[in-house]
Amino acid sequence: MLEIIHTHFFYFCLLVFSITGLTLADWRYKLAFWNNPIASALAIGSVWVLLLLFDIGGIRNQIFSTNQSYVIGIHIVSPNLPIEEFLFLFILCYVTLLLYQILKKVDFFNNKKKVKI
Repeated sequence: MLEIIHTHFFYFCLLVFSITGLTLADWRYKLAFWNNPIASALAIGSVWVLLLLFDIGGIRNQIFSTNQSYVIGIHIVSPNLPIEEFLFLFILCYVTLLLYQILKKVDFFNNKKKVKI
């Protein structure tokens, strides 16, 4: 059973499954792309590019490296920047945007009540 976790495609499939779940939640509740697609694409895209630049800088300075046994072997810029990294950074941006939209929907930011500690 644990052998499936150590395959090259498991991490990739897990990332695709996660993006699919986030997209279905977005579609169901009209949070980001189904509410305002242009603003969502700009928000996610700009942060995604910034995180990729940080990744590339970390790779060039030999701070980051990739365990090749857990990736499918499609590399974009260097062997330490596989396609899975692009998907992972997209998930980070997408889940942050969805969380912000959920908190905005429940009026979290405009609550004027004082909370006693």
